[in-house]
Amino acid sequence: MAFRRGEADSKGWRNLEVAPDEVHCGHAFPTTSTPLLLLHHLSDLHVCDAQSPTRPEYLDRHADPDSPIRELVGTIGTYRPHSMLSPHVVESMIQALNKITTGPLSGHEIAGAIITGDTTDNAQKNEVSWYLALLDGLEIRPDSGDFNKYEGSIDDGAQHYDVRYWHPHGTPAGKSDDDARAKYGFPIVPNLLNSCRAPFKATGLNFPWFAVHGNHDALLQGTVAPDSIIVAEMIDGKRYTDLPSTTTLLEVLSQFQEVGPAGYPAAGDAPFINVTGDVERRAVERGEFAQMHLDSPGLPKGHGFTQTNAQNKTMYYSTHIQGVKLIVVDSVNHFGGWQGSLDSEQFEWLEKEISESEQPVVLASHHPLSKMFNDYAPIGRRVCVDEIRTMLLKYPKVIAWLAGHEHRHHIEWIGDVEEESGFWQIETASHADWPQQSRTVEIVKNESGDIIFGLSVIDHAAGIDYHNAESPLEIAALSRTLSANVWQKRPELGATHHVDWWLGKPSDRNVVLKINAR
Repeated sequence: MAFRRGEADSKGWRNLEVAPDEVHCGHAFPTTSTPLLLLHHLSDLHVCDAQSPTRPEYLDRHADPDSPIRELVGTIGTYRPHSMLSPHVVESMIQALNKITTGPLSGHEIAGAIITGDTTDNAQKNEVSWYLALLDGLEIRPDSGDFNKYEGSIDDGAQHYDVRYWHPHGTPAGKSDDDARAKYGFPIVPNLLNSCRAPFKATGLNFPWFAVHGNHDALLQGTVAPDSIIVAEMIDGKRYTDLPSTTTLLEVLSQFQEVGPAGYPAAGDAPFINVTGDVERRAVERGEFAQMHLDSPGLPKGHGFTQTNAQNKTMYYSTHIQGVKLIVVDSVNHFGGWQGSLDSEQFEWLEKEISESEQPVVLASHHPLSKMFNDYAPIGRRVCVDEIRTMLLKYPKVIAWLAGHEHRHHIEWIGDVEEESGFWQIETASHADWPQQSRTVEIVKNESGDIIFGLSVIDHAAGIDYHNAESPLEIAALSRTLSANVWQKRPELGATHHVDWWLGKPSDRNVVLKINAR
């Protein structure tokens, strides 16, 4: 089932409609082929503890359509009205993928799945636990702090009501309607802040799946390396609602950059609301991310990570699957900044792994090559885009690179002459932003020895009826509809990276690609 945005009402709100499935463009897919690798590709799950008190959601209003500095700040991304629904979108996607056991074009068996990073939103231990429970089919309670009430920024208490956030339960007595409903047509969804926190038994992915480290899995808001002061605030009972009086927005943005260093402002006299503290919100330490995968059930053991990863605090590995060598790299600059790069030790390891491979090589990382320019390094050296590209193009056995990070569908040939010397880079959209899709990747060889890629986008299992929003799939349907209506991303309201940008072109979605026989 495919979906599209319907006609806008007077406030620009668009319900979703069922749409015809897209046909594949590009090359013809061979009728006879030999499988090299068939994977489901998921990315940017952003499983989010939306009640976490240190998330600077109040910054995001400066990117609203009525903000006088909107063009200056661009997209901030610290608040989404549907963040608290993120676990249910992952559950809905898992149910959809479990039904696809063979390649839609080739008919060959799906060998597994890969999740290219940003599995969590704020690098918190409880978020990692929730994401692993969803993928490995465990009981999940997507709640934190006080289990008896919702304590995030969109709670329905009149005392802390803020019109800049969407309040799904409606307007408290004596208050004005929030902007989301008054200006942009967002709905009232009774009981949502209770139903989205209810425990449920996750279905679990019925394929071996491999993990990739993303910047949101290591850095707070994907940008800031946690220190002892920030970690103490994460587990404390204060939710800050604005900046301290001694700090300006521009000072904060200068510290919150794509290239490190990056930091949060000191709390100082910042206004706050008392909430329930929770030690499970602490930041995940380096190496612990790998150890939590090793401790979780599901195949393969560790989901690619080994005990060496946990002990040495490295997040890269290689494995053999079907007819390829899969090399997973850690593109996160753990010193800070949301863009990527490699340390020199990993870069040397990567070239060695490629040069010694007797099989075609498929790379996977969170960041695509174009975003590997974060060269900030107080210790050692970071290896960036030009050096990585030059090295990879030395090896014809490299045929593909799977990535996420940009939350969009995008296909790019990395090399000089398309289909000859180089490889295909395949970026897949996120679960956080419209269109909330994954992708099935089929890599095969035809009878002439050409390598053929069949790429098919996959919608999660929820439909279009969001009005009840009680079960996980009904909640996921609401999340998808909300993601298609976020006011900061509406083209008619001046958004540059608007909702349809994340879709990509037709040739970025359902497409058949080729590499000539080498």
